[in-house]
Amino acid sequence: MPVRMLLVINKSGGLIYHRSFEPDVDKRLNSNDYLILASILHGSFAIATQLTPKALQLSQSSSRNIDYTVPYIPYVGMPRGRTGNERSRNAASSSQGKLGSFKGDDFFKESFQSWNRSGVRQLCTDQFTMYIYQTMTGLKFVVVASEGTLSPANPSSNNNIFNIHVADNFLRKIYCLYSDYVMKDPFYSLEMPIKSTLFDKKVKQMVDNLM
Repeated sequence: MPVRMLLVINKSGGLIYHRSFEPDVDKRLNSNDYLILASILHGSFAIATQLTPKALQLSQSSSRNIDYTVPYIPYVGMPRGRTGNERSRNAASSSQGKLGSFKGDDFFKESFQSWNRSGVRQLCTDQFTMYIYQTMTGLKFVVVASEGTLSPANPSSNNNIFNIHVADNFLRKIYCLYSDYVMKDPFYSLEMPIKSTLFDKKVKQMVDNLM
């Protein structure tokens, strides 16, 4: 999944982190453009939560069979070219394999629940695909991937569903980096822009591994 851009939006709709992985994007967008983009995404997300048909809302509230589980996909965004056993043996010695306070060769190895149950989860166009991962506290992680990652002409295809799961796994790991390198920083204030160079470095490594 070639990543073009990563955004982190707080629960109030403010942009607290952005990074472009294409050199020409920053020439076309300035800081104010990124702030406007984050605000539009936050507003669209809030509106989308109110657009769910009433009949579907009632069926969701009365049914207990709706499964919001996202399957675990092994080693998304982790260093390539090594098997699971090799990853485990080399995690301590490889600077790229270190996972902060997380132990093992991956951040998690179990399925997890998606908290984005009524807002926008995916947006497909002819030129890019956008994925949104929302945490339980309302923090949003947004990744913009290159065209061709999904199949917009057939959004119900298995390939499309698989890519959504890949994006959820990837963004949840970015959330793990956020909790480890940003939230544990004693000088960081909640809801404020992220200026951690270590977080930025780890994000870049994970994106490089994914691409």
